[in-house]
Amino acid sequence: MRQARRLRPRTGSTDRRRLLAAGLSAVVPGLGQLVNRDPELSRRFLLPTLAAIGLVWLVVELVPLAELVATFVSPTMLTVLLVANLVVLGWRLAAVVQAFFDRRFTVRPGRLGGGGLAILVLFVLAPHLVGLQLGLAAQNAFGRIFEEGGTLGDVSGPADNIGRERITVLIMGVDSVPGRTTNLTDTLMVASLDPIGRTVSLVSLPRDLVNTPLGDGNVFGPKLNSLMSYADRNPEQFPNGGRRALQDAVSALLGVPIHYTASMDMVGFVEMVDALGGVDVEVVEAFSDPMYDGYGFGQMGWSVEAGPNHFDGLNALAYARSRKASGESDFTRQARQQEILLALRGKLTAGGSLVFALPGLLDALGDTVRTDFPVDRLPAVAAILDEITPERIVRVVIRFPLVGGTTNRYGSVQVPNVPAIQAMAAQLFGLPGTRPIPWPTPDPTPQPPVAAPGIPAAVTPAPTPQPPIGAPGAPGAATP
Repeated sequence: MRQARRLRPRTGSTDRRRLLAAGLSAVVPGLGQLVNRDPELSRRFLLPTLAAIGLVWLVVELVPLAELVATFVSPTMLTVLLVANLVVLGWRLAAVVQAFFDRRFTVRPGRLGGGGLAILVLFVLAPHLVGLQLGLAAQNAFGRIFEEGGTLGDVSGPADNIGRERITVLIMGVDSVPGRTTNLTDTLMVASLDPIGRTVSLVSLPRDLVNTPLGDGNVFGPKLNSLMSYADRNPEQFPNGGRRALQDAVSALLGVPIHYTASMDMVGFVEMVDALGGVDVEVVEAFSDPMYDGYGFGQMGWSVEAGPNHFDGLNALAYARSRKASGESDFTRQARQQEILLALRGKLTAGGSLVFALPGLLDALGDTVRTDFPVDRLPAVAAILDEITPERIVRVVIRFPLVGGTTNRYGSVQVPNVPAIQAMAAQLFGLPGTRPIPWPTPDPTPQPPVAAPGIPAAVTPAPTPQPPIGAPGAPGAATP
């Protein structure tokens, strides 16, 4: 037995050389073969590796990051990435194993070599398994987020006009809470991208708007935030569903085509902000709202100080929803919602931060975000958006005198002056290449709005050729 131990060859030195070669090939396939003095095998492994690295470097240098990320949202591109991930994994493992078991090593590997090889294999496997997990999660999430549909071809000409025509999206924040029988769209914004002028126009609509034109000669009598839910419950009146009914109504109200919709509920909003590590907002004026319903906090009330604030998901939601503080209203709340939206955009485009947030972000987005925006057009739009600076984003909140407050059987409501709203929208969503004009228009001598007899200026309701849906005596009366 003692003689057998003395005759066993020493493997420590050989194992270290094996591991050196295998470790180098784990980093860059081909380097280990070069150390093993096998130039032919080194070229076979190294040249394709360097070519792939060069191609990736070239793409990253030439393609803007936002466009690059958006490209891989496509299910087809995600599949290509997943396959490429497995191919690269196989290539690296082949290089490691060949370098370790190279024929120049005549002594069988010992325990050091075997254990070291196992660690190297795990080192090679780990990033590819993480990439596989992220890729599958992205496929699942984006498959749920991007729904079939989109009406660009119907309302704005050929689909290949993506770089020449405005792209307008209706953004809906759905107030869905436990115990509520209907889901109200309490946040309504329209965002329009001008790909030629490189500007974005953003307008917020009052949730309490009534007598909204539907685009078919009718108007919707109850509050606008109940239209989507009402239409979903009454398919005989709205065969295309609630989302399309709301899209058509907002389009008729503004007098502009709306091509796509996007929605998110409150739970998803909180999860998304938390996944991104919070958002930063410069609060202009401090306020305290003792009547805030305390969503997620377990108690009533919420307050914020003026100055820079870092909000987690629940506090960002409170900032976007609070409206009963002194000096605050639905209109100031809509402006704050726009601030949060832009803060989210800034966080999503911040260099590098998105990588670490991806797992939680994908989970939150896949559960709660839905849009009919065509995924194949996302890269082109992302590239344009990446060039747009904050000063090229024009924000408007529809308020008095475009609307006038009153009360009726639906409670406290806002009555629209549709011609005035459409005149505002015509300047805000002008022809591509023309700079959007904010509202109120910066004019030293503005013309006063024309008032109908007996109705205050700029509060004249839209004509109603047919009885409004939900009006007394009309079929399908809604009581949100």
